Amino acid sequence: MKYQSLGIIGSGNHFNNKIKPVLKKNKFFKISGYLKRKNLKKNYFTEKEFFEKKFDFVYISCPNELHEKYIVKALNSGFNVICEKPFLTKSNNLKKIIQLSTKKNKLIFECFMYVYHPVFSYIKALIESKKLGPIQYVISSFKFPSLEKNNNRYSKKLGNGFFYDAAVYPLSLENYLFNFKSKLNVTQKTFKNTVDLNGYILLENKSTRRFYFWGEGQNYSNNLEIFFKKGSLYVDKFFSKPPKKSIFVKIQLNKKEIIKKFKPSDHFENMFKVIEKKYKSKSFLKKNRELISNHYNLIDLVKSS
Repeated sequence: MKYQSLGIIGSGNHFNNKIKPVLKKNKFFKISGYLKRKNLKKNYFTEKEFFEKKFDFVYISCPNELHEKYIVKALNSGFNVICEKPFLTKSNNLKKIIQLSTKKNKLIFECFMYVYHPVFSYIKALIESKKLGPIQYVISSFKFPSLEKNNNRYSKKLGNGFFYDAAVYPLSLENYLFNFKSKLNVTQKTFKNTVDLNGYILLENKSTRRFYFWGEGQNYSNNLEIFFKKGSLYVDKFFSKPPKKSIFVKIQLNKKEIIKKFKPSDHFENMFKVIEKKYKSKSFLKKNRELISNHYNLIDLVKSS
């Protein structure tokens, strides 16, 4: 099997701790070069050299504000693009990026790894089965304590806050889990210093309400709770899951608690397997363009409210 060459833009702690070990085990993708950083030599290239290479894919894991620049350069160089969330921090040029990816017939893919864990598939199937009735309301949180002061998210120039690292997780549920198409009313509050730090979001219409809490400077919380007409569901460690730990989904139904246990599964590894299998599919390319477009239309709606 011919491997696909992979260029890396941004080899920080997250990439080195979470992504690189998975790619080392993967026989389909081969890391063939890095955008240059200081004190590194072999397989590290200047920006000009990097985009003259013939990579099949790039993986973008640099500070948020640089994503758009490198997405455009990668597509213009003929690379498929796998990008850490957020795909963008400004959606002004999103339509042009989608058109460019279509013209080049290349993948644009935003990484929400939790979607590729068996827990997600189970919950999505349960919702679609209607066994617990229609959804009445949802509570979800992605919150964590303050980070080190030099973290790039505290920099308006590089990270521009925590909305695009925390709020985007529960908001992505609208796209990936609920497939929600109807118009939603938005109430939101963002607490900020020089950058967005934390806040809450309420999405509602006549049939449903979603309460989303996000940001830094709070107790760690990474969960999802769904209240249906006939019961409820709760899962801890929903968005970020340790690959070597079992995950439990708790369901309340007819005054009984049902606990569903899921064996350890590495959702980072699962995500790359899906890309490997489907990246040549026109429907997969189209679907990911639509996912990104819908996601940032919702983000724009929330940010403008």
